[in-house]
Amino acid sequence: MAKFSNLKSISSIVNGLMGTIPVILAGALFMILYVLGSPSVGTSGKALIPFLTPLSAKFLWMNTLTLSFMALYAAATISYNYGKKLELDGLTSAIIGLTTFFVFTIGGLDKSGGINITAFSSSGLFVAIITSIFSIRVLWFFKKYNIVIKMPSSVPPQIGNSFSALLPFIASVTVAWIIRDICNFDMVQWMNTALTPLVNKAENGWIAMGLVFITLLLWSCGLHGDGIFLTLFTPFGLQWLDENAKLVARGIKPAALPHVLAGLGNTGLVRMTVWVAAVWPLVVLMLMNKNKFLKTLGWTSFAPALFTIVEPVVYGLPIALNPYLMIPFVFSGTISTGIGYWLMSMPWMGKFFAAVPWATPPFLLGPLGTGDWKTIIIVIISFIIGLICYLPFWPMYINSLNNKETK
Repeated sequence: MAKFSNLKSISSIVNGLMGTIPVILAGALFMILYVLGSPSVGTSGKALIPFLTPLSAKFLWMNTLTLSFMALYAAATISYNYGKKLELDGLTSAIIGLTTFFVFTIGGLDKSGGINITAFSSSGLFVAIITSIFSIRVLWFFKKYNIVIKMPSSVPPQIGNSFSALLPFIASVTVAWIIRDICNFDMVQWMNTALTPLVNKAENGWIAMGLVFITLLLWSCGLHGDGIFLTLFTPFGLQWLDENAKLVARGIKPAALPHVLAGLGNTGLVRMTVWVAAVWPLVVLMLMNKNKFLKTLGWTSFAPALFTIVEPVVYGLPIALNPYLMIPFVFSGTISTGIGYWLMSMPWMGKFFAAVPWATPPFLLGPLGTGDWKTIIIVIISFIIGLICYLPFWPMYINSLNNKETK
């Protein structure tokens, strides 16, 4: 898994998707403002913050320009990151990736003279990944074999780079044009049709538990499970989040939304369950212990852990490769995710429709992302599950520390 995550293409996709986070969070902010100001959300017929009501439609439009244009931004960020890893010019890489994505997804004008922007949303995210990798590989191929237009040394570098990228640009967009316009092949529609059964089956409690189990197993071996594995499912999580947000914009209650795992990979349910169960109990147990090392580490890691920054505990205690704590670490987060999924799937519990920063404390993450304070129940239950899982193993770990100190 470590080797897989370090592949230039895979790490570029991960970094590129992370590069869209500011856009996603900005869109989520406007969506939250829309919910607070829209009288159509809820059953009372009144807005939670009435003075925002006149701006509710404008808030919704800003969400469209950000979260609903996610694939468009990803095409640029992924291309930029992949180009840099292949030692290509970053700006040129971003532009060729973006241009190829445009050509590959826009099949001419409609009857009104406009273009269909459906592919710019989360539905085109997989195509954005494919076109980014393809276009940068074309750019790399032309550079490697020196198939470029060379300008005299007296020409400014910016102009020289533009001309040297001309041939790969023509090659990349021509291939995209032939596939989309000449062959009339709409890959966005084809991909979504092909992936719909997979996406639908991927969202259930058992799958969520399986993903968390593998993620925590990697963490327990000293590998960054979120960065290596869980983030690969970000496209699914963003698509579900986008669909939930659109339904909220139509007046659907957060509790009636279809996607429980919306935001998977960046935010959402998993951020409310895993670290609350797998790390928070350890911080409490360390603070309650008389061992000077544990108490000091507990106070040092308290604030970061509150914001789900868990590296001080995972690598400082450590949990990684710790035979006493690995088992409860893995199973506490896995079990709490299963229980959390079951609770959030209930018709009285709100689902995520807004992307809240991953470092938001879990007891605030749920209410902000779902508009439902009842999500705090999931946080409380996850902490209790984690504490129950650790209690049989914690005394054994303390004894091992005492034995080491005695020796």
